[in-house]
Amino acid sequence: MTPHAYLPPALERGRTWGFALNLYALRSQRNWGVGDFTDLREAVRILRGFDAGVIGINPLHALHYLAPDAASPYSPTSRYFLNPLYIDVEAVEEFEAAGERADALRRRISSEVFRETLAGLRATRTVEYARVARAKWSAFEELYAIFSARKGERRRAFEAFVQRGGIRLERFALYEALNERFAGDAGRVRGWMTWPQEYRDPASPAVAAFAARYRRRVRYYQYLQWLADGQLAQAAAQAQGAAIGLYRDLAVGVDRGGADVWSEPDAYVLEESVGAPPDPFGPLGQNWGFPPADPERLLRDGGTSFRELLRANMIHAGALRIDHVMGLMRLYRIPSGKPASEGAYVSYPFEQLLGMLLSESVGARCVVVGEDLGTVPEGFRERMGRAAILSHPLLLFERDFDGRFRAPHEYPALALATATTHDLPTLGGWAIGRDIDVREELGLLRPADAVEARSLRRIDLSHLLEALRAHAALGEADFHSLHATVDAKVAQGECYEPLVRAAYRFLAETPSRVVLIQLDDALGELDQVNLPGTFVEYTNWRRKTSFDLEGIAADPRVAAIAGEVRERIRRGNQG
Repeated sequence: MTPHAYLPPALERGRTWGFALNLYALRSQRNWGVGDFTDLREAVRILRGFDAGVIGINPLHALHYLAPDAASPYSPTSRYFLNPLYIDVEAVEEFEAAGERADALRRRISSEVFRETLAGLRATRTVEYARVARAKWSAFEELYAIFSARKGERRRAFEAFVQRGGIRLERFALYEALNERFAGDAGRVRGWMTWPQEYRDPASPAVAAFAARYRRRVRYYQYLQWLADGQLAQAAAQAQGAAIGLYRDLAVGVDRGGADVWSEPDAYVLEESVGAPPDPFGPLGQNWGFPPADPERLLRDGGTSFRELLRANMIHAGALRIDHVMGLMRLYRIPSGKPASEGAYVSYPFEQLLGMLLSESVGARCVVVGEDLGTVPEGFRERMGRAAILSHPLLLFERDFDGRFRAPHEYPALALATATTHDLPTLGGWAIGRDIDVREELGLLRPADAVEARSLRRIDLSHLLEALRAHAALGEADFHSLHATVDAKVAQGECYEPLVRAAYRFLAETPSRVVLIQLDDALGELDQVNLPGTFVEYTNWRRKTSFDLEGIAADPRVAAIAGEVRERIRRGNQG
């Protein structure tokens, strides 16, 4: 029997559905200006109330502690550890402790000045990462000081966590402490390659001496990981009983100057970068900037590092998305200083890595979704299918050569289907070409090219509306009113509700095992969260949802789209 990934009973027998959201973007009346693990727990509760079987979230990987504005969850310092910015300060046990220090912390946080600061951070349209971090980091310092004076069961639980984390957690915390010592200007991503030479080797005597001298600081960073792990576990527990539960995301790479590369420098090819070859959508190719893993090193230790990476991301998860899953077979590698067009594909030990992935999936009882967008090797999707790894079709990309959208029955069954992703416009934004407008405003598209792009988008939209109408997902009246709404470039998201509901009704009629509703689509958002090819020009990874969690729970649009998808999935399962 061919080994395969874990599939829960709900997917063995039928289909399920759910929502995808960005944790940092969640608003609430109690958070500190960025979505946190308590918000995640509440979001799970709300969405489970609609009977959602899966809740997808952005990567939770650790980002640069000293440079919070470097906010891309797909460019982490470590993929093994969590971003402490998601910790809810007021939910930490030390916050409620007895004693003068805890009293002082509570007084400061409950003061009128601090509460006004938090209210301001909550009210912003985008996440103000640096300001949020300043507020949280100062509170964490106090919480750790309170914890350091404690003994008993909580202290023993922390020590057990540190022991389980082993050398990997030790080196991660050491990296953070060393980077704090040598980083220079706060707010800039620098990393280990700028440190004094004797500290660039994690096994050096200088690093050992630093670890001994600054043990308390190293423990501080371990403490933050312990808090983050505990709060994530509570959020995941809220999904207990769901068909899948939390659906986590594993980024394809890590920052060259970050903790993972410093901890295991021989595991990476530092003289190269990963990217994509030229194609019709990107004639110059793409350079993603992070170093490729060394394929020989992946197997040298029996796959220990790769297995540990999977375990770190499958914990507290019912499913895991593998970003750019084709990287199991090959990566497009670009020599330093060369254009992306001069790169080449390098093969990886595919069957061995796949075997480890399947083994860890079964052991963790975790579904695997392979993000397979882009250039896919011949036979790759078929091999993924035999391994029970779900593919990742997108409505906006599922088209024939003539540009027409594929019918629902043409979608793969072993798949997670959704309409769009973080790197693409929302459905409403796509319909009116908001992404084209932004690119033109930023000077990324010449006016003549923008005119052509809008003309092509209008054709694409017509194809989509025709497909939705042809498959009974969109009524005649809505078909004509949407054409008129788009022609008028109406900028109210609620006007595109008929399009959004029709699109997900359409996806619910596919055979795909999982249908994922993008929360941004359900809420009528028009601006995408990330505009590829930009860094500071656009508010990447910063836009918040237009409604807070309390508003989402009561939003009739969310209830309506959830009800329609749920009933179609249920009807199909019963049939």
